[in-house]
Amino acid sequence: MSASVILSPREKQLLRRIAAGKTDAEIAGKFGGGVKRVAEQRARLLQKLKISEPAEIVDAAYRLASWRTYRGVT
Repeated sequence: MSASVILSPREKQLLRRIAAGKTDAEIAGKFGGGVKRVAEQRARLLQKLKISEPAEIVDAAYRLASWRTYRGVT
C-alpha cells in the first residue's frame, strides 16, 4: 500500500468504521444508503488501498485516516 494515497473525508470515515469492525449494515445505518452501496464502497476502498488482509485495515486506518481528537467510532 502506498503512503501517497489520498482519501476523501468519506473514505476516511468508512475506513475507520471498517477498522473498528463495523458491519456493512451498521455503516449503512450511520451513513444512510443501503448495505449494497456500502459493500461496493468498501470493495472500492480496499482495492484502492491494495488491501487484501484484514490485519492491514487497522494499520491503514491508523496511517491514512487518523483524526485529531478521538471520540470513538460509532
